[in-house]
Order: sequence, then structure tokens, then C-alpha cells
Amino acid sequence: MSRIRALLARFLPQGAVLLAVLTLASYAAGLVRDRIFARTYGAGPELDAYNAAFILPELALDVLVASGLAAPFVPVFTSLRRDDAAAAIRFAQTVLTLVILVMGIASLVLLLLAPATVGLIAPGFDAENRERYLDLFRLMLVTPILFAASIALGEILVAERRFLPYALAPIMYNVGIVAGTVLLHDRLGIMAAAVGAVIGAALHLGVRVVGMLRSSVPLRLRLDLRLPALREFLRLMVPKMLSQPIEPLTFLFFTNIATTLAAGSVSSVSFARNFQSVPVAFFGVSISLAAFPALSAAWAADDRRSFRRQVRTSAASITVFAVAAAVGLAVIAPLMIEVLLGGGAFDAEDVRVTASVLAAFALAVPFDALGHLTARGLYATHNTVQPVLASLAGFAVTVVATLALVGPVGVLSIPLGFAAGTAVRTGLQGLLLMRRMRDDAQAPAGRAVPAPG
Repeated sequence: MSRIRALLARFLPQGAVLLAVLTLASYAAGLVRDRIFARTYGAGPELDAYNAAFILPELALDVLVASGLAAPFVPVFTSLRRDDAAAAIRFAQTVLTLVILVMGIASLVLLLLAPATVGLIAPGFDAENRERYLDLFRLMLVTPILFAASIALGEILVAERRFLPYALAPIMYNVGIVAGTVLLHDRLGIMAAAVGAVIGAALHLGVRVVGMLRSSVPLRLRLDLRLPALREFLRLMVPKMLSQPIEPLTFLFFTNIATTLAAGSVSSVSFARNFQSVPVAFFGVSISLAAFPALSAAWAADDRRSFRRQVRTSAASITVFAVAAAVGLAVIAPLMIEVLLGGGAFDAEDVRVTASVLAAFALAVPFDALGHLTARGLYATHNTVQPVLASLAGFAVTVVATLALVGPVGVLSIPLGFAAGTAVRTGLQGLLLMRRMRDDAQAPAGRAVPAPG
């Protein structure tokens, strides 16, 4: 056991194994959720409406909250805590308060504009499914407010390397969805899944609130807008906000394309994407997230050798695991979909289409997994401009490739376009990070190269 621990410590950052195990548990809960959805609703119009109703609330959350926290919060908080622990606490509490206020206002605006979203999100739905989408959409607008608070708390937990409550939260979210669907389906139909999503979001927040009880940051609301660190945070946040909508917009684009294809295409893409994201999260997200606090601390301490070593070791580990996972996923896709989703309302044609989409999505796994590390590596250096440029280039390739392929290959154009765009984005980020490390290695000893973002 001691040799195993030493080997893991050599190739994986602290906390990576715990994050990977809990990530796997989260996806197991997600698999249970998807199996219940498949057997209860099939890949049909009800589930299409449910999946479509998530698009704009998730987009608003990603743009206004997740983008402002995932990139700059940990580096700014880590640097600030080295010099002034009290100011770091005020900074964290102010950010928590701001994200709740901003998301609350955004959800209210979306509620008022709900009818106008139908043509944007679901142009191919019939009248009945449009009404169903609107009912689901309005209820879903509760979840971004709960998630906003939970995401802010999660960033504090990551910075303090308290990974257990951080990673338990997604498991509880899926538990809530499953409970709502199973207990309420007979009375509410597809609305039961939406009620479950609200319950799950509340559980997501609750787990992290409990985790904050042992944090160095007291759990309270505060608005200290005069903090210099807050201005630095906002400066770094703006470029990230420009790129953060790209992933939600990518899947908004995919949803728009899928609604014009055969019925059930939206759900097949959604199911396949969920399976594809398992190895990405298990290897890419877990390793890069565990490395993020160490990378931020190394950069703040001007320990560039440790920073470069951490990037290279993590990149090698992710590459080996992700390539093996992609090959395995492509090979077993038909059997996996048949065993895990097949049966009930999910018929043989649903299995065939979803398995084909999943096999194509597997091409993106290595690039998608490495992309989390290359992005976080740049964020740790207080650089949020260069990842924007890479993401924009990847999005452009995704759109062009998907539109070029939709005629010849139909729904398979979506995962193939995604793979092409992801490869371009990650490749550019990797080149930029390598140049960043090379330029810094050539700088005079004890001096950091200024970050351009």
C-alpha cells in the first residue's frame, strides 16, 4: 500500500484519487437517472422538452457565475490569502453575495422572457411540446440561483483543498432528480423530473454548506466593493465571461440542429454526451481540478519549476488514461447502451442511434480531458485572455464541421463536429501554455513574466 501511495503521489496531484472516485459515484448516480428517464419516457418528445428546458438556465449560470469563478477565483484567493487572510475572507464573502444577487436578477428576467425563448431553443417542436417546454423552463429557473451559491462555496472549498464536500454535491443533485422522478411521475409526468432537479439543486447547495462549517471562511453575506482583489477578480473575469458561453452555445446549436432531425435526436445526443463525459470528468476534470490549487500556489510563490513539473506530470497522466478510455468507449458503445438504457420505451432503434452517436463522441475524449488541464494551467498564471482565443477558434471549427456533415451523416455530424472543435481548442491552449512556461523559464531568476490577461 505504501508503494501504491508513493506511485500515485508521483503521478497524480493531491486529492485526484478522491475526486475521481466521487466523480465515478456521481456518474453512477447519473446513469441511474438516465436509465430511469429512458425507461419512463423513452427518447421522445417529453424528454426532448425536458432537455431543451435546461439550455438557457444553464447558459445564464455559466455566463454570469461559473465563468466568473472557475478561472480567477482560486488564483486570486490563493494569492490574497498569502498576504492578508482577513482580506481573503472578505473577498470570498463578497463574491458569494454578488453571485446570488446577479443570478436572482437573471432568473427573473428569463422568467419574463420565457415565451420568446421557444423559437430560439426549440424551433422544431410542435405546439404541444412547446407548451410543455415552457412549463418546464419556468420551473427550472429556480435551480440557477441555488447553483450560483453552491458554485461560489465550491470554489472556496477547492482553494482550501476540501474536496470531499465539493465532490459530494453532484451526487446529491442526481439523487434529487431520481427521487423526484420516481416518487412524482405518476402524478406529474415529465414535470416530476423538473421538481426533482430543484430538489437536487437544493441538496447540492446543502452539502457544500455543511462542508463550509470547517472552512477558514465564515459563512455569511457581505458586500465589500472597495477590495482591490475584487477589482483584480473582475478584470480577470471579463475575458473568461466572453468564452464561457461557448460550450452552452455549442450545445444550444446542437439542440437546434437535432430538433430538425428525427424525433428523439435531442435525447440521443444528450444520453451519448453524458456517457462521453464520464472518462473526461474521471480523468481530465479530477486531475486538473486537484492540480489547480497547487498550480495557483506555485505561481503565487514564484516557484516556476514546481509549476512546470505539475503541468507535465498531470498532462502525461491524463493523456494515457484518456486515450485508453476513448478506445474502450468506442468499442463497447453498442453493448453499453443496450445494457444500461435499452428496454421499456427505449427501443432497438433508440439503442442503435444512441450507440452510434456515443462511438463518434469518443473521438473527443482525449482532447476534452486535456483541455481542462491546459485551461486551468493558463488560469493559474492569471491569464484569461488566451483561453478565450482558443475557445473561439474551436467553436468556429465545431459549427463549420457540423453544418458540413449534417447532410451526409445526419445526427452523427454533431459528435464529429464536437470532436473537431475540441481538438483545435485544446491544441491551441496547449501551445499557448507551453509558450507561457518556456517564456517564463527564460525570464530572470526570481521574476515572473507579466500575465497578459
